Amino acid sequence: MELDKYEELLKNKNTVKFQITFFFIFFLLAVFAVFIITSVLQVRTVTHFVCSRLALPTVKRALTVINPEAFDRLAKSLDKQDPYYETTRRQLLAIKEESKVLYLYTMAPAEENLYRYIIDGSTIPGDSENFSDLGQTEDISTWDAAIQEMIRTKTTGIGNLSKTDKWGFTVSAYEPILKSSGELAGFVGCDIDASEIVTWVRTQIIWQLGIVAVLVIVGLTAYIFLIRRIDRIFGRSFT
Repeated sequence: MELDKYEELLKNKNTVKFQITFFFIFFLLAVFAVFIITSVLQVRTVTHFVCSRLALPTVKRALTVINPEAFDRLAKSLDKQDPYYETTRRQLLAIKEESKVLYLYTMAPAEENLYRYIIDGSTIPGDSENFSDLGQTEDISTWDAAIQEMIRTKTTGIGNLSKTDKWGFTVSAYEPILKSSGELAGFVGCDIDASEIVTWVRTQIIWQLGIVAVLVIVGLTAYIFLIRRIDRIFGRSFT
């Protein structure tokens, strides 16, 4: 009889321990899931915020100095002697320097995923490392998905936070250049340095990680307390 009572108590104790352990594991997983989701959302939110405050106004301002018909003519002729080329290049460079963005440029379609640089306002033509010459082509198929969406919808595109070995962390925005017929003549592209964004987000994540650590410690303490409490309760019940 005593043995049956002991086995029943042991069974009940193990059941309660299992339930508490299951709840604790679920608690930990929930906390980490919330932490990860919150961190991802923060990156996206801050990225779009910075774009709306810097990159978007820059490409929209650049668009005001672009004559779509003259741009289309230049994209077809690739003639550096066209007065429109040098005049617009200087205007874009002035906008770029005033807005403090990394790069400000225009491109036009060549074939399939190949696009040509038309007017680069990022720097002076003598800067071989950062200046893209008229007619220089580049495959944009591996670029941010936002540029493909911009081309498809002919609307403003905002890129996500990205990192490359050459430029580090950047955020990009794209504005379509539309001819009077509504046809896409090309686009204005703008890249901004996102290093400060990354630093800020990392700081926020470290603070959040500290909060998560505190919650885990509190949860672990409560778990150990409950397990020991259960052992004492069932121990007294048997005696």
